[in-house]
Amino acid sequence: MKCNEIQENLSQFIEDDLSEVVNSDVKKHLSTCNACQKEFEEIISFLSAFDTKEMEIPSSNLKASFEEMLAQEIENSKPKVVQLQPKQDWKSFLKIAASIAIVISAFLFGKHQSDITKIANIKEENKQEVLAMLENNSASKRILAVTNAEEFTQEDTKIIEALINRLFFDKNTNVRLAAAEVLSKFSSREMVREALIKSLATEKNSSVQIELIHILAKIQEKRAIKPMEKMLSNEETPEFVKQEIQINLPTLL
Repeated sequence: MKCNEIQENLSQFIEDDLSEVVNSDVKKHLSTCNACQKEFEEIISFLSAFDTKEMEIPSSNLKASFEEMLAQEIENSKPKVVQLQPKQDWKSFLKIAASIAIVISAFLFGKHQSDITKIANIKEENKQEVLAMLENNSASKRILAVTNAEEFTQEDTKIIEALINRLFFDKNTNVRLAAAEVLSKFSSREMVREALIKSLATEKNSSVQIELIHILAKIQEKRAIKPMEKMLSNEETPEFVKQEIQINLPTLL
């Protein structure tokens, strides 16, 4: 097998998704070819560099602690029972008004904290549902999960890592296309840009290649110049893909 054939099969080789014959050929080639071995090590290093961060959820003890403190404060501020006098004490009215204000504030604060907790819980549940669907056997459900992933912020590294995984390893072309499109909306992140560049260098499907070319040209990623030029010089690159490169490459130069 030639170097370009080996490099095209590296992603499936990592996933152990090749036939025994091809898998053996790749192993033998990697043991004798420094360039392909370096490419293989770069992919492994890139995929293992992801950081995992868990979403923080507000402590449930905050509301209980506040309510306990509030109850103690109200108890301490209660006026002592005294004989009724004809003359009214305006200070007593102020104490009662202050107590009422404290109770109302506590109610509103508790409701606000409850709403925040509910929203956080719903968001976490939605995230876990999307992550689960991305691993579903149904390609249509994986595409739906990729689309739903758009609602999460750029700070949610776990979702972005899952999308990059789909871009590299999903067997369905439409899922990879959807993942590339969604990832382009997070292109301000370095890990996304690196993934798009690396995917262009290893992707074998022409439709996905063209989508990646358009994305990298649009976000003005100059590091994509080298893999594009390599594709132009590759005799196996389809002519219509080369035409797309010739149209978009000048915008990066």
